[in-house]
Amino acid sequence: MAVRPVPLLALLLGAVSLVERQRTGLAADLKPGLLLFYESEGAPQPPWRIDSVSLGGALRDRSECAVVHLRRRPDQAPEQSRLCLANDTLYRWDDGVAGWTVSRPVGTRMSWTSRAANGDIVRYETEEAGQETISGRTIPVIHTTVTTADSTGRAKRRLRERYAVSLITATGGAFETADSTRTGHWLVQRRFELREIRAAGH
Repeated sequence: MAVRPVPLLALLLGAVSLVERQRTGLAADLKPGLLLFYESEGAPQPPWRIDSVSLGGALRDRSECAVVHLRRRPDQAPEQSRLCLANDTLYRWDDGVAGWTVSRPVGTRMSWTSRAANGDIVRYETEEAGQETISGRTIPVIHTTVTTADSTGRAKRRLRERYAVSLITATGGAFETADSTRTGHWLVQRRFELREIRAAGH
């Protein structure tokens, strides 16, 4: 049986596709020692530090996985996140149930609802994807709204953010509370933005 040669263009497109998946993949923009500099309402915040990153582990079947140790403040111990991405859904390891639980949707035009331990209803809704440039890096983001309501469905607060899978965090957004005087209106409590990404010591 004759083997048909693969066109050069197909090979090149396949290589580009692989590079793109690596660049936009789970925690792909994180490296040990990386610092994330945020501003809250225009005021600089202590940088977040990536202590360690482990990519590609087979933690969950048919998933892209990562283990990240993130230090949100210099005087705090690092937090460990065990995450896996499959079918545009991000999963997080939950020690409380000793298993994987849905963390959030990360594809376009998706929604997912869960119920918190206190009875609150938390709903994630994604919109369009985009990208932004921070410290010379092109970061893919997904516009996401996270709305929290009480057990009766009355809205309490929400977060509008631009979530970056490659950073496993948001590049910016706003925390809001429901306006008690006007139904369906929201009051901004705090805005935040990721202003700089750089390696420690630079």
